[in-house]
Amino acid sequence: MLNYVTDEVILEEGTVANKIVIPYSTSNKVSYIYEPTSKMYVRYFNNKKQTDWTTKNEVITKNIIITKAENYTLKDKENKGRQGLKNTGVLDGYYITNGQVIPITCTKENRTSQTVYKDLNGNEIEVNDGRTFIQICPLDSKITFE
Repeated sequence: MLNYVTDEVILEEGTVANKIVIPYSTSNKVSYIYEPTSKMYVRYFNNKKQTDWTTKNEVITKNIIITKAENYTLKDKENKGRQGLKNTGVLDGYYITNGQVIPITCTKENRTSQTVYKDLNGNEIEVNDGRTFIQICPLDSKITFE
């Protein structure tokens, strides 16, 4: 569940996040570059700017939430290496907006409940109005912020 607000959220206790890199594997890396003029992040996949299939416009977002979750290989009849996520309980994460990042917790009681995002003081985070991308990545993902 996201707590969107109309007043601009400034993460005063945050650290710089003008470039975020989320490596999922050696062949799958998502990154975001902050554009201060528009106050939006541009999304890249494997160092190539992503564009919308239909409009050809660059893919942008105002907010990014990263949740770190344990993943595992599903044991199914097709044996294709599909992955499952253990995304219930209290998980570590990050909230990124306006060129800043703060650590957060992501709490999901069970598979059908909504996730609640809180700062490290236990307060539900306020999210800037606009597009929000939620990235769920492996626990050992070496996320970088510049």
